[in-house]
Amino acid sequence: MSNTDSLEHGRDQGFRVTMTTRQWQIIDATIDNEVDMAVTNGDPQQHVAELGRSIRQAGWDQLIGADGEWPPVDEVVSVTLSGPQWELVTESLENWASVSDDLGQHDDAQRGRLIRTLVKGQLPR
Repeated sequence: MSNTDSLEHGRDQGFRVTMTTRQWQIIDATIDNEVDMAVTNGDPQQHVAELGRSIRQAGWDQLIGADGEWPPVDEVVSVTLSGPQWELVTESLENWASVSDDLGQHDDAQRGRLIRTLVKGQLPR
């Protein structure tokens, strides 16, 4: 079973991934970009927009404190998302890393790919 098959099989199951707050903030910003592009370019079934919004909301619900603030950027946190949500995260990180490369922003591209590798390494294969 491929990683995608495993994630699809886990459609209703949550998968917990650990990272720093800063890494999650990069995911959050990447998904925000992905949702914006889906809305701008047309997302006829609203799949990407809805899934992306659900990812961002899950992160906020799980990480934002009672004071309305993110934890410190170097704090290790865990986020639980469904298989399809993590699949959109990993695809989006790669897509936007390619965009960053095209724009000459190689550090941003590398950072996105490292986070993608971190996430994929914690998901079922």
